[in-house]
Amino acid sequence: MKLRRLLIIDKKSLHLIYGKSFMISEALASDPENFCKVPTSSDTIIDAFLDKYSVDNELTVQFKPNRDSCDRKDWNPVLTIEVENFIVWPVVYVTSAKLILIGIPLIKLSKVNDSLINCPEITSAVELLDTISIFLKELSPQLSLEPAQFEIEDILNYVAPYGELINTSVLNFVHGVNGDANLNLSSRDWLQNNAKQNATVTISIKESVRGVIYNKQRINDYFDYTGKIILTSTLPVKTDISLTFISTHDITHMVPSPCLGSFNKADSTSSLTDNNLQLFLTPGFDTLELMKYKFDQVHPPVSGYYKVTNAKPGLQFNLQLQFYLEDKLVFDYIEVALPYPNRGPITSFSFDPQNSEATLNKAKNQITWRRNRPSLTDKMSLSGTLQFDSKLATTEKHPLLQDTNAYADVSFKCSSSTVSKMKLLSEAVIVFPSVRFRLNYDVSSVGTSIRIWNSAGEVLKQ
Repeated sequence: MKLRRLLIIDKKSLHLIYGKSFMISEALASDPENFCKVPTSSDTIIDAFLDKYSVDNELTVQFKPNRDSCDRKDWNPVLTIEVENFIVWPVVYVTSAKLILIGIPLIKLSKVNDSLINCPEITSAVELLDTISIFLKELSPQLSLEPAQFEIEDILNYVAPYGELINTSVLNFVHGVNGDANLNLSSRDWLQNNAKQNATVTISIKESVRGVIYNKQRINDYFDYTGKIILTSTLPVKTDISLTFISTHDITHMVPSPCLGSFNKADSTSSLTDNNLQLFLTPGFDTLELMKYKFDQVHPPVSGYYKVTNAKPGLQFNLQLQFYLEDKLVFDYIEVALPYPNRGPITSFSFDPQNSEATLNKAKNQITWRRNRPSLTDKMSLSGTLQFDSKLATTEKHPLLQDTNAYADVSFKCSSSTVSKMKLLSEAVIVFPSVRFRLNYDVSSVGTSIRIWNSAGEVLKQ
């Protein structure tokens, strides 16, 4: 689920602020029979988009029944535009107070007649644009900058470095901007090591799980498993290091970080043989993100079922979760968010059975449910009823949460293992010339967003 093109335009002047074409996605879309053609000119795409967008949206001042009347249909975030006598589909967009963000996701033309909610490529593109919009909105007052002055490339390299949503934490990005060496991986400090300081090598393996569970017949669930290897070294300069990793799963789509290409060493390479990964590099005195990778998983670590139905005067819901981790490992925590952004403030709620770990988050208008170190033999379940003040519902509706459409967002953390069972062979860490050093090693797995859609929801049509 990747973007081919990203455009950000100023809502007032309608001028382009930022544009990017993701070369990997464009290479995958080179087959004209399976993917639509996209013009190389950003201005051409913007002109065609604005022509279509202004018909139904706020760029026109006159009263329009399909836009302004109480009977208007809810807009959906996907357009089909015509450019240079050919069709571009889908064009996804998200608006904020000052910006319009436009994205063209990587999706096959065979899905053009599918229901919107059945296309994870489109829904994830909406989520990606919305995340970038949140970053720009929340960072603007902190950095005292206008959106046009932002280092958007830095934000994009953090949020979606290859056109695919990776990180969603604004706080972590702010720490990186402020110089936290563990987070700011884009800048490199090649200062020489203090000779009196004990040399250390710290290896971190961090894996992330994202997924979509539909609970619908003939619609496949989707899971995306990614990982990264981070090295922090205080080895003396001109010291080489060899690292060996093993995994019980097939490691695919290995992407070396650009920092590997910056080393002045011809044999800085990576290889994968029989699920063994070997890295050779000159680390310098810094924190380096060595490798991003993907892997296949037979059993998702979390699966579940979510059902929401109308029950006057509110909603009735039932959520059930099941867990799977190999070697009987345990989660540090499981957290579930049940958002209802389109219905107005939650005025009352009750759980059956009464669950003291579920609370109301008024700021986000959602129920938050957290369990610390849940047993893998348990099946977490939560059911209850909710009531809303519909008179105070927001006018900016979430396009994917109309009627009874709803989702549960599940996140988790496991600091004792990786999902792929990727691990470092500590006895195979070789430094040359030989130097005495202390090896630190840690692993973790997090579920950033496993979205379970309401099995009783209506499917949005394009």
